[in-house]
Amino acid sequence: MVGDNGDYSLDVSEYLFRLTTESLRLLSNETQCYENLTSLVERLAGPGAAEALGQHDIETLRQHLSKIPTEGPIRIHFEIAKASSDNLNEAKQRLAEKLGADLTVADAISMLLFNYVVEKSASKLLAQLGIDPVDSAKGGSGANEKVVPLR
Repeated sequence: MVGDNGDYSLDVSEYLFRLTTESLRLLSNETQCYENLTSLVERLAGPGAAEALGQHDIETLRQHLSKIPTEGPIRIHFEIAKASSDNLNEAKQRLAEKLGADLTVADAISMLLFNYVVEKSASKLLAQLGIDPVDSAKGGSGANEKVVPLR
């Protein structure tokens, strides 16, 4: 991290770089606008970033960090608003406490990206099954009008 104002330069692994590019592709397709790393991190480090990661169990998060190494030779740079930077640091602190380990900002970003990709994959699967992800999240039946109930 270069400064406390949300100006970040990180040296990341090829795996984490690929996770960022896949997340950018998903977000760009969702918004139908070319997104960039700043807009992606701003979105993921919004209010509730720490809570979003709380839905995963500790072992899943540990496995993610072991399979997607954070540090590496690829330099990425982005600048985010102070509020997003604060949210990102809060998420990092809460995750560090939960995992009982020292984490970097890059680790927190990696886990936010992981959460985003998992969420998008789950939404896509639900859509393929004919279940409205918004309806099922609200506790609705998620029934598709074209589905005939079996007796």
